[in-house]
Amino acid sequence: MLDIRDLRVTFPGAPTPALRGINLRLEGGKMVVVGANGSGKTTLIRSILGLVPPTGGTISFGGRDVRTIRSEPGLSTNLAEVYRLMSLPVRDLVRLYALLKGGDPAEMEGRLREFELDAVLGKRLHELSTGQQKLVGDLFAVSFQPRLVLLDEPFDNVDFARRRRLVRLLQELPAGVLLNTHELELLGPFAGWQLGLMFEGRLLGPFSVAELDRLFLTRGAIPGALAVLGTSLGTFSVTRDAGDRLVKSATSLNALVESLA
Repeated sequence: MLDIRDLRVTFPGAPTPALRGINLRLEGGKMVVVGANGSGKTTLIRSILGLVPPTGGTISFGGRDVRTIRSEPGLSTNLAEVYRLMSLPVRDLVRLYALLKGGDPAEMEGRLREFELDAVLGKRLHELSTGQQKLVGDLFAVSFQPRLVLLDEPFDNVDFARRRRLVRLLQELPAGVLLNTHELELLGPFAGWQLGLMFEGRLLGPFSVAELDRLFLTRGAIPGALAVLGTSLGTFSVTRDAGDRLVKSATSLNALVESLA
């Protein structure tokens, strides 16, 4: 479904590339990408959506180069910029996107009620709280029968009870999902998902969330390592069952790398 090969992105005037040789293939499965803010996670999603032109490499969805796609209702996201194109009340946005995607507005409206967000229907996105904006974007992303859902930090500013509901919804969703987060401690409920680790524009994996208890980060290039990461702080290896630091022991991937530098 999604095939990314040697994707590179460099922004004009930036001293270093935002994405460095990303390779990823996702065929209807679900994957969570963990990385600190600024690691390139959002740029990856924006590149898949065609919002950021690649400097090199290719991205295809359903066998088509994303640079040639002008309308693809099966590709969905929670990025706020997609839904802020028009300053409409949420109720009208729901009707518009249902029409564009051939869906039923009642599906999205029902999800808003389930998440106790009925009150937002008459408001515009900029009038909502940060958490409400995030949840509305999340619910747009999973509604109207998407084939692939791209979620950028879907749990930011979302309270615990709604996080649990959202996790359950994502687990049951009959679609491919690429979800990014900076919070390692959120991974527990996603044991059946693939796992990618992102640092300084590089993506390592796929691993499995289920084996997170066995993954270590180790200084240097270790023979037989699952992956080797060259960074501005040195070279590190992802190893299984033994190593310098257990990946899940850190609060973030950046903190983990810096503790070993």
